[in-house]
Amino acid sequence: MAYRRNGRSRPKTKRDEPSSPHAFVRVLTLVVALMLTAFRLPGMTVWCLGWLAARLTARRPVLSGKGLDGRPAPGDERERRMEASWRRASRWLDGGLSPLYADAMPAMAIACLDYGWISSASGTWRPIMAGADMLACWLAVMGVGQQRRDMTCTVRGLDSNMRRMRVRWARKRLPWILTGLGAGLVLGVLQSAWTGVWWPMPMLMCLGAAAPMWPAWRANRKRFHTDYESRLMVGRWIAGLNKPPFDALPGGAHDTRVGADGSRVFQLDVSNAVQWANDSTMKTFTPVTQADGMLAGFAFMGRDRTRVTVAVCPADAPDPADLLADRTMLEARLMVDETRMGAMYGAFPGRVTDVRIVASRDGRPAVRSFRIDGSNADWDMISRDWLKGAAPGAFGDWMNTENILVTADPGGGHGWVSVDADWDSYEWDVETMRPLMSDTLTRRHDDPVRYMRLIGEDKRLKSIMSGGLEPVKLPAPETIFHDNTETIADPAGWRITSYAMAIGRAYTAADYMRSNLRGAFSESPIADFLPWLEGDRPRSRLLQFVHAPNTDDNRGMPDTLRALTGDSRARSLLARVIVSHACALALKTPPTVGAASQLGVGANSAWRIPIRLEGGLTASDLRRVQERLKSAMGADETLWEWRDQGHAILWAGGVPSMDARDWRSRRDMDRMIRLRLDEAWAASKATGADGRPVTTLRVEDGGGRLVKASFALPAGLGVEGAMGRLDAFRATGGFMYARRVRGDAPLTLLLSRMDPLPERVMADWRLMGADPDSTGLPFAVGDDGRTVLFDPHDTAHLLITGQTMSGKTSAAVTLVNAALLHGWQAFVGDPVKSGNDFAPVKGKLSGFATGLDECAAMLDWIDREGRRRLALQKEHGAENIDMLPAGIRPPRIIVFLDEFVSLLELSKGVKRNPTGDPDVDNMIMMDAWRDRLKRRIGASVSHILTQHRSQGITMILGSQMMKAESMDALPDAGLAKNQMGRLFVGAGDVRGNVSAQNEREGNRLIRQAMDSGGMPKGRGLYERMGRGLQMVQCWWCGPTADVAAHMRGVPDATPVDWSDLLPAKPKQVGVVDQSSDTDGDTTVNVAADPDDDDWVLD
Repeated sequence: MAYRRNGRSRPKTKRDEPSSPHAFVRVLTLVVALMLTAFRLPGMTVWCLGWLAARLTARRPVLSGKGLDGRPAPGDERERRMEASWRRASRWLDGGLSPLYADAMPAMAIACLDYGWISSASGTWRPIMAGADMLACWLAVMGVGQQRRDMTCTVRGLDSNMRRMRVRWARKRLPWILTGLGAGLVLGVLQSAWTGVWWPMPMLMCLGAAAPMWPAWRANRKRFHTDYESRLMVGRWIAGLNKPPFDALPGGAHDTRVGADGSRVFQLDVSNAVQWANDSTMKTFTPVTQADGMLAGFAFMGRDRTRVTVAVCPADAPDPADLLADRTMLEARLMVDETRMGAMYGAFPGRVTDVRIVASRDGRPAVRSFRIDGSNADWDMISRDWLKGAAPGAFGDWMNTENILVTADPGGGHGWVSVDADWDSYEWDVETMRPLMSDTLTRRHDDPVRYMRLIGEDKRLKSIMSGGLEPVKLPAPETIFHDNTETIADPAGWRITSYAMAIGRAYTAADYMRSNLRGAFSESPIADFLPWLEGDRPRSRLLQFVHAPNTDDNRGMPDTLRALTGDSRARSLLARVIVSHACALALKTPPTVGAASQLGVGANSAWRIPIRLEGGLTASDLRRVQERLKSAMGADETLWEWRDQGHAILWAGGVPSMDARDWRSRRDMDRMIRLRLDEAWAASKATGADGRPVTTLRVEDGGGRLVKASFALPAGLGVEGAMGRLDAFRATGGFMYARRVRGDAPLTLLLSRMDPLPERVMADWRLMGADPDSTGLPFAVGDDGRTVLFDPHDTAHLLITGQTMSGKTSAAVTLVNAALLHGWQAFVGDPVKSGNDFAPVKGKLSGFATGLDECAAMLDWIDREGRRRLALQKEHGAENIDMLPAGIRPPRIIVFLDEFVSLLELSKGVKRNPTGDPDVDNMIMMDAWRDRLKRRIGASVSHILTQHRSQGITMILGSQMMKAESMDALPDAGLAKNQMGRLFVGAGDVRGNVSAQNEREGNRLIRQAMDSGGMPKGRGLYERMGRGLQMVQCWWCGPTADVAAHMRGVPDATPVDWSDLLPAKPKQVGVVDQSSDTDGDTTVNVAADPDDDDWVLD
């Protein structure tokens, strides 16, 4: 056996061994007892007393071996026989005498028989002697039965610690026991009545009561012998070990179950289960068990460390169907292979228990459930490490070499073992399986086939995720709620699948959102985590995993927001995934992305997506990565609508359409425009003291190509500050044109993404003469597409300035022509170019002055006419000319005085004539005369500007570009300048050409136009009196022939006679003809340039 000698020992002789007479006494006593009994003498008494004497005289033999516990043990077969003999002798009548067990009845029957045998002889002393021998006989039979049950008193079972338990009375057999007892009583009474002998009566009663317990006794005996064989098998293996890996022999074996192929599963009592259920013990036993053609495994029994479960199976694997049909074979194979798998992954084995049949195939069990009790490996570890999906029959996964399939249940409480994964081919026991289905996988427990398929899908997903999440040190989600799994198909043919998953408490949704699983899922176009939303609020430990497999159907799936049009459920989810993925790439902490809504129709891709910032992110963090976000989303434009510091709504997609028909709601389009404006203000850094940007209040149609936008200004940012950032705002917002206008908001702008004005506009002659009673004179088209009017009721006079060839004269010509068509009197003074631009209407003019003296006389006459009209108004009590009666109301007067700046420029310096040269004297004299005329003209102009507005006299002054101090030479210049509107045509510095308060805006508008392609001819800034600036495109009346044709209906006017007002020229020295300072009128031929309003002499 498994014993070793400790050190050297000398050979023993019979003389050295202590003598023990127990064997001789036992044999002699048995012979004498049998002989006495044959002669009807009390032999049983001698047997009982003789063996009792042998017990008292027995001496244990000296043993040469040493057990694992250090105690003496038999060293050879002879010593084993001696030890067994001593144990039988020394344990005589040592227990097993209780009459309360069923085996006491046969012993009592034998004792009654002994009584009848001895008492049947004659003699009065016989009954007493027979009674005493009857008692001795019962004790002897009970003692012998006890020794037969104790296998430690046999040579084979000396170290087995196996003792068969006595059979107790079975309560369920009580009716049969009482029946047998009654039958024996009846038979005994009849026999006594027939023979007159009473002792058969108790004998028959004992036999009748014991008869129903015979099957239980046989089953107990069979069960014990099966356990005994298991224990002897373990003992045989231990005997074959060179050095056992434990410090004490095992105890007895219990609850042995034997399979059809000889597999065994039983319990074994041990001193320390840890020494048995480990990889080292299994490897130590492997050579000796394989020598028997068997494989063995040892497993813990829960937390019990005094017993182990032993599994033994043949080395050759049986047919998988046979293996599943036999529970014992299956348990043995599972535990043997479990020991191997536990050794590979650092887990100790536990017993397989609670094996149930849940499905069958061809009438045989084919799918079973089972649990593991005592192992430190949980089912997550088993599913992850022990069941990696190796091919059937290959060495690797648990039970792979047996060609059966083990599946871990996601509920974490049990596993499944089946012939294969063809779940549809099984006949399922739904009632048995229903309580075994886990709620963590699905709450639908009525379809076992679906449940088993979900287990495979669950494992597949977790396995892929484990590999994909390994680089970021994250585990796969703990639970996948397959009831919430949904595959959403798009009308275009592609489809995506949404899963609900739960993660561990140690992790957050942001941890998983930063991962990239697209490569792990075979380069899938979509494989992203999103927070699970309930309403608008995310769950802390619940995630939504969205996956689109890399299939042919998904080749056409859009991957950018600009290409993602339409509003199907699949597209809305895809938009949310694209935005979330982009934010996870660009931001330190991924935000929570809400449900996406499509706002556009047709090819207009405009998505609105609510976003909640996480991890302390702010709006400035988003602005810093704005371009990265836009690129990752595949969006042409991204707009942010901020609700508070942590909540925003993202508007993103392609280039937004400005056509209301491309939007589901006009309100959404207006909101988008407002957000674009807000974003442009924020990007231009037009912010208040608290960092808040300008906010768009509303957006309206501004006419033509313009949009009218009203803005609220944050605290600390005034209008001037906002206007200072207007160019940056315009560039950021993609606007070509921006102009401030009046409105009920702190700041109102007209905006356009293209030039709102045409390069050339022909005069609308129909409109120019449409309403003669009105005072509005059309002359240009505004940036809002409307006709611009010059109305003396709004702006009394007008100053037109600009560079040469800018088209400023076209505006004056148009105004004069319009005034003539309205029935006004028109006067033109042009001291430089002789009024060539007005040649087609020269006959329609009431006055035409070409020189300084004529201009002075014309202005004096107009001033005098103004006084006359004032007197007329006083006479009729009218405040202005429009209130005079129609019969006496004179027509309005329009006066155009060109090259006005030259009329204000006096001679420079003081000329001296020390030599008395008459030519020099004449020059000095003429300069003085011209200066007096210019002062006279300036006085008249100033008086007309300031005094004759209500008399219906409108003056239009034309000039080259002016400086800020150019008009300061006018008398009462400050008041005069305030009575005029301004029309600045062409590019250049607007200082002096518009009012001081509009100079900054004027320069900005000019710069804005130059940045957008320049100032076309006729393009200018129009400033009404006391108002802001407007960009206008002046009309062109066309060539001379066209002007003459359109003005043919205007009657010729009788020129005004101002000869009495002409100033006399000074008498010059040495000059014969002093009638005129210039030659008389000379007729010249001119050619009209259609692209220019200037004249060219032939």
